[in-house]
Amino acid sequence: MSTLQVKISGMSCASCAANIEKAIRKIDGVNLANVNFATETGKFEFQDPGVEVNIRNEVKSLGYSFLEEGQGSIGKNENNLNRFFLAILFSSIIFLLAMGPLVGWPGHRLNWLFQMILATPIWIWVGLKFQKAAIKFLTSGQSNMNTLIGIGTSAAFLYSSFITLFSDFSLSIGLTQKVYFEAVGFIISFVYLGQYFEEKAKKKTKEALNSLLKLSSKKATVLIDGVPREVDIDDVGIGAVIRVLPGEKFPVDGKVINGYSAVDESMISGEPIPIVKDKGDKVFAGTINGMSVIDYRAQKVGAETFLAQIVTFVENAQNNKPDIQRYADKISSVFTPIVIGIAIFTFSVWFAFGPLPQWGNAVSNFIAVLVIACPCALGLATPTAVVVATGRASLRGLLIGGGEVIEKAVNINAIVFDKTGTITQGKPFVLDFIYFDNDPDEFLRDIASIESFSEHPLSQAIVNYAKKRKITIHEPDTFEIIKGKGVIAQMSNHQYVIGNAKLMSDYQIELLPQFVSGQIGTQVYIAKDGELKGLIIVGDKIKEGARKVIDDLRDRKIETWLITGDNEQVASSVAKELGIDHYIANALPLEKADYIKMIQDKGKRVAMIGDGVNDAPALAKADLSLAMGTGTDVAINASDVTIVKGDLSRAIDFLSLANGTMTIIKQNLFLSLVYNTLLIPVAAGLLYLFGGPMLPPILASIAMGMSSISVVSNSLRIRRLI
Repeated sequence: MSTLQVKISGMSCASCAANIEKAIRKIDGVNLANVNFATETGKFEFQDPGVEVNIRNEVKSLGYSFLEEGQGSIGKNENNLNRFFLAILFSSIIFLLAMGPLVGWPGHRLNWLFQMILATPIWIWVGLKFQKAAIKFLTSGQSNMNTLIGIGTSAAFLYSSFITLFSDFSLSIGLTQKVYFEAVGFIISFVYLGQYFEEKAKKKTKEALNSLLKLSSKKATVLIDGVPREVDIDDVGIGAVIRVLPGEKFPVDGKVINGYSAVDESMISGEPIPIVKDKGDKVFAGTINGMSVIDYRAQKVGAETFLAQIVTFVENAQNNKPDIQRYADKISSVFTPIVIGIAIFTFSVWFAFGPLPQWGNAVSNFIAVLVIACPCALGLATPTAVVVATGRASLRGLLIGGGEVIEKAVNINAIVFDKTGTITQGKPFVLDFIYFDNDPDEFLRDIASIESFSEHPLSQAIVNYAKKRKITIHEPDTFEIIKGKGVIAQMSNHQYVIGNAKLMSDYQIELLPQFVSGQIGTQVYIAKDGELKGLIIVGDKIKEGARKVIDDLRDRKIETWLITGDNEQVASSVAKELGIDHYIANALPLEKADYIKMIQDKGKRVAMIGDGVNDAPALAKADLSLAMGTGTDVAINASDVTIVKGDLSRAIDFLSLANGTMTIIKQNLFLSLVYNTLLIPVAAGLLYLFGGPMLPPILASIAMGMSSISVVSNSLRIRRLI
């Protein structure tokens, strides 16, 4: 399977995107054609690599062009503004001649001729793309937003020019002696003004993605035989040793081999607090080094870096269309032909039954219907909202797999949590320390010093606990590991036996009843000189804020479940502490998916939050899946949403974002449909039957432009949701 992802320029609305998709899908060998008007991108999948040439030729034959990598559409919006100023200047002069103080000057026929001369460059040059769209519709039947503008302005210009150049003949055949040159000028002017604001707003919707792209470095300082040399980022290979000075960005992903510093990782976590990095810690491309020099070994470069994956994820997410977008696209693709039919019907009715001047009213209403009905706002309703939502989410530490994911999240009423690494930290901590010794600090120092010689995770947890309490670590006099049980050592002229209950039994050390903890975890007993003196409970800590997340879900009437492979005692304890509604213990990986189905069979729409390989089947089975970015690639790949830094509160952010985004999309569709449907009868002259006014083509063009601006502006409110 081959994939082609390209930038496509020349699209004016969602109908253009729909036309490209429709044409490409007809090509033999094409499996997928997805074109996004808001991001000006196309994604095509096909079996035979030779099909790519056919795709490119077809897109070009439709009148669109490709922007290759490194190119951009810089200047497009400035051209829209420049064309607006030129058109509005000429249109204003035409207005003065048609309706202002220069009306009738220097004579009736010459006045019309001056208007035609000024309107001609607006119609044929400034508005050339509209006229091309009209010709394409007449020759091929393909239509878009520009088709309506082209047909409407061409009808007005050609009718007015015919009246001007052949006034006597036109009068003899009963044509109304009224010209519409000012309508041609103002319609094209306001369309360009609307497209200027449209492009400006669309640019803002892509700022989040652009800011991610700017985070990447172009150069890297590589140590070659110990000598630092600056090289292009493309020349950095896996295994290279890179030096990063304070204030510089990390160019690729890797692991620290020398140095100690605080790193600003806000670009991937959304958190402003720097993260301390020491030998063995991972660093990521785009993050910023803080206080001191760090040397690290490159592990992922190019498209494999975490930053590159984020960019790809966001781009793909913005190209995926939710069902509601497909609905809007379908409406847009058939809307233009229907509107043209309504416009022709309007013209016919006014010409046959309307009051005098029949030709004038018929043409005016014909043009007004075409202009007011432009489906641009309808086409922008969903994609702009999706672009804003996915971009905003990426800056808040959430990677969303597309608009359809946002739509899925709206009706979720049950959430299933994995335990380890999701609700808990996923690594061992000292939860409790019980001791009977005259000098507890010295006692803990001896224990930590002994455990520092062991690589066991429980030992490292004890050492870390001591370091946090500012305990100084020393070397034990002797040290021996008893496999599967613990350690024995000599320290400060004392003999220590540290380990599980079986080790205590081997050394005939009695387990006293006072050494009991309320914490649930692994019990590490400490005997000093043959007598039990302490007990350390090592276990997994519940993440900060987990309780608040569960409380927030309860407030939203969302049922909570804990499904874990851990034992009954641990599962029960965690569920009770957090207030989780239901829990299931001792669940195997495939059983987790079965339990998801069990909950779904109860009529629930289920979201699953997990982080490990064992969660992948359940994540794939759930209606909506969220994976901790701190977890495995398998879990992340199986999920709809990645919570980059594993902060559970981001799940609440996502639900808020999804609900708010869907509300705004529905508002956008309503706004566009108000302009595009409710005003069509007004443009057709319906109010005239009840003594009301008719809608001039100029006001129709203003209303059409305002519809697009209002839809995109409404979408930008999504940035304030989280």
